[in-house]
Amino acid sequence: MEHKSLTEQVREYLFTCPFLKDGVIHVDYLGIRPTEYSIDGVPAKKEIKSYIDGSALCQFVFAFGSVEEYGSDVDINLANSGFYENFAFWLKSKTQKKELPDLGAKRQALRIEAEGEGYAIDTRENMARYQIQCRLIYLEKGEEKI
Repeated sequence: MEHKSLTEQVREYLFTCPFLKDGVIHVDYLGIRPTEYSIDGVPAKKEIKSYIDGSALCQFVFAFGSVEEYGSDVDINLANSGFYENFAFWLKSKTQKKELPDLGAKRQALRIEAEGEGYAIDTRENMARYQIQCRLIYLEKGEEKI
């Protein structure tokens, strides 16, 4: 039986965030129209710690980004920053409640978190790309010996 990728599982999980506007969540792609979202993989070491039974504490690091309206209107830019503050708080709250992504039989999610603040990485006259770096910490079970 083929299992879903971590990117796919995190994407499905993020659709439950109440702060997302009616937008699509892409993978490694972000369009130019507000409001779209994307999950982009970030190069990072997968294994944090290995255990004698073959299991490992692992991480999946990703950037969550969006295209938003942007410009000289302070209220719009404050709303964009507020979205990322709320998103980071939502991740923290979901971890505290142990409401984490279902990673299937071989993996168990332990924590999902924002690693910093959301920020604008590409600004144009009336739109900007924002992103926040996040990570999912999970236990990957070792192969059972028979």
